[in-house]
Amino acid sequence: MSLRLVFSGMWLTPILVGPLFLNAPDAAAQNSCGTAQCHATLLAPKNVHPPSESCDSCHESVATPHPQKGKKTFKLTSEPPELCTACHDAFGKKREVHPPVKDGMCTTCHDPHAANEPTLLVQPLKDLCTSCHDDKASFPHMHGPVAAGDCTSCHTSHESDIKALLLKKDDELCAGCHVDVQELLKKAHVHPALDGGCTSCHNPHGSAHPKLLAEEGAGVCFACHDHVGTRVEKAPVVHAAVKSEKGCASCHSPHASDNAKLLLSPEKDACLGCHKTIISTSMTTLHGPIRDGKCTPCHDPHGGANAKLLVAGFPTAPYVPYADTEYALCFSCHKRDLLQYPDTSFATGFRDGERNLHHLHVNNKQKGRSCALCHRLHGSRQPKLMADSVPFGKWSLPLKFVKTETGGSCSPGCHKIQNYDRKSPGKRSEAAKPDGKTS
Repeated sequence: MSLRLVFSGMWLTPILVGPLFLNAPDAAAQNSCGTAQCHATLLAPKNVHPPSESCDSCHESVATPHPQKGKKTFKLTSEPPELCTACHDAFGKKREVHPPVKDGMCTTCHDPHAANEPTLLVQPLKDLCTSCHDDKASFPHMHGPVAAGDCTSCHTSHESDIKALLLKKDDELCAGCHVDVQELLKKAHVHPALDGGCTSCHNPHGSAHPKLLAEEGAGVCFACHDHVGTRVEKAPVVHAAVKSEKGCASCHSPHASDNAKLLLSPEKDACLGCHKTIISTSMTTLHGPIRDGKCTPCHDPHGGANAKLLVAGFPTAPYVPYADTEYALCFSCHKRDLLQYPDTSFATGFRDGERNLHHLHVNNKQKGRSCALCHRLHGSRQPKLMADSVPFGKWSLPLKFVKTETGGSCSPGCHKIQNYDRKSPGKRSEAAKPDGKTS
């Protein structure tokens, strides 16, 4: 038996080495803790907790000899979290505290001796987090960090002043990776939903829908724009773009745009991007709204009760006798005066003297002409949106319209040449001579 001085903390402690080894103070006991017969596996993993190199940093003997069957002979010098905060900074000063941290359950996540995972985690980070948060783990479409198991790229594991233990406010956090969105926010029109953060529309962990959207297609938009959703739901005619896989994003930017209504391009261009045949380069006269870059004065871009998404009623038949309830679409801009009275000196330019030729054409009980029988609704190469020809059964009936300064003429297949002149009624137009040539 011999006497040995062992350094323990700040003191040199004399211990006896020999038959009384198991009764020796803590530092001597350390020499035997990791033997094959006892705690050999505690420090086997690659990352070792530094205090574990001296067991009496955290443990103290309460009875000798050690071990004793059925009796605990060592205890912690103090209980977590006080034991842990003797070395590590204490948590709990910030607004949001992770529940295991709040409850002092440090060893729920960390092994106090050694582990193969960084920061002594008891499991790989993804497995550890999903052991509690299993509802965040499995989606058809996963957020990249979640799929990679890198939860701490967005969340702090202990405490934060931001909800959900986020490292930064959610919009700032998202912008750290999605730098393109930050550039979009410099545009003239920004989606108000972004004021509520990206999670107003996106699930930050995963979703059943592409782009991590909270709902499918237009559904995510209708959560706020319910007036549009209700109209679309009840509408007999719905814009095909709304029903498409991209939904509202077919026409609108979900984040920001330099165009009003968050349109991807100016309104006219947005519509003509799909409806390519509506306007042609030969059209020298455009309908007023289209000339001004608008389609929505006549068409509802989402859905409505009328064919072709028209905002008001318009007859599709070529012959519809005039009534005050007809042609609501046209008279949402034009005044009904232009065809209500047989004679007028001002309501329309289509007159012979004061004889109202608009009234003549539409106020016919058998064959009141529709506006679309003589006029093109979007654009024409003729003045006044006059058509070159109109369908009449299988025949394309020519109109042969000629405009003069004070009137004009037409000689369609349905009648011989007819002239009109506002200043000289009954006068043959000089613009259309019997031989068909114009002066």
